[in-house]
Amino acid sequence: MTQQRSEEIMRRYLTEVVAQGKLELIPELAAEDMEDHTNDTPGRAGLEQHVKGFRAAIPDLELDLERIIASDDAVVGLWTWTGTPAVEFFGVPPTGVKVECKVASVFQIKDGMLADYVVFADALGTAQQMGAEIKLPESTRA
Repeated sequence: MTQQRSEEIMRRYLTEVVAQGKLELIPELAAEDMEDHTNDTPGRAGLEQHVKGFRAAIPDLELDLERIIASDDAVVGLWTWTGTPAVEFFGVPPTGVKVECKVASVFQIKDGMLADYVVFADALGTAQQMGAEIKLPESTRA
């Protein structure tokens, strides 16, 4: 497929599916047998479960898509979400505090469809914004 299709998949997933909750678009973007590494449910159902859970956890979600880096078979989306967690998030109970979290979504694209999804989020920074006191051992400090 093309770099343009890879970019389209990421953009639509983040701005329409995640930000707006348009779950009906998932079949247009993701392969039926895709793998979402955020949960154990296989295929599109797992991706839908992921988005529903995330949107329920952050009911006042605001999403800022900052950058897309794409090739024909892979794409990275760099984005930030802002919102107030309504459930335990990154091991921290809800505190009513609005937080900001930097995220990198990494997709493998096969036959023009999302085939594999991995996400990296600033869990430590988000947990600290929610009031968690996290002390790193001296050996892990730069």
